[in-house]
Amino acid sequence: MAGRDETWEEIDGPEAPPQVDLHGLRPADALRRLSSALVAARLRRSPELLVVTGKGLGNLRQEPILRTKVEQWLAGPDGPRHGVVEVRREAHGGALRVRLRG
Repeated sequence: MAGRDETWEEIDGPEAPPQVDLHGLRPADALRRLSSALVAARLRRSPELLVVTGKGLGNLRQEPILRTKVEQWLAGPDGPRHGVVEVRREAHGGALRVRLRG
């Protein structure tokens, strides 16, 4: 779609947080996209961001490589610099709900 911000996709529901889908990206590309999404969320004054990583079972080792890298990045110094207050895994493990500083 022309003019659409590719970082953001709306989830169903009026109160749903914005989301960024990192699923299928290489870790370095995913972290760049995540950084941009966090900046955009703060500018829009969103209290949360849903980060879709996938469960991580699509690689040869059947281990969550991307989700682990994203969780480490959010818990490290970059997370708080981007306004991250809390990170929780969603029920099925394929997404992270990131609470942002207001």
